[in-house]
Amino acid sequence: MKPYACFTLLTSFVFFLPSLFADKVEPAKDAVVYNGNHYKAFLDTNSTWWEAKFACDDIGGELVVINDAKENEFIRKLAKENLIWLGGTDEFEEGVWTWDNGEAFTFKNWDDNQPSATSGYNFLILDGKKGKWSDTTDFSAKVKGYICEWKGTASKKKTK
Repeated sequence: MKPYACFTLLTSFVFFLPSLFADKVEPAKDAVVYNGNHYKAFLDTNSTWWEAKFACDDIGGELVVINDAKENEFIRKLAKENLIWLGGTDEFEEGVWTWDNGEAFTFKNWDDNQPSATSGYNFLILDGKKGKWSDTTDFSAKVKGYICEWKGTASKKKTK
């Protein structure tokens, strides 16, 4: 019985260990390619920022991070005039905006009088009509979607 138990343990280890260290997850089949990444919009949802973040995490992506004006315009078009969650927050230190994935928060596209610096307005949204950003609470009923991003999952030659 002991050899069988060792064989079972070893087989389980060999087959399941690689999945623990997988560094890439396949993006959604209907995700759109842009600049080497995949993106998928989930619109007409009433998710909180945290629900959107965990939904993206669950499918191997992350809430979208915007690094330049061209990417901002691409995301604005995917948003189809909806207010959507972006992966930015200042929840951990008021006024210090960070991307949830740890990337540098260098590009900014704030709307007039934004960020508001209002206590509790800790989550970043994009206005799909104007492409401008603002901050809001986690439970804003005005936000109608989010976009998940899979970094480095597509060839940069095939971008739209």
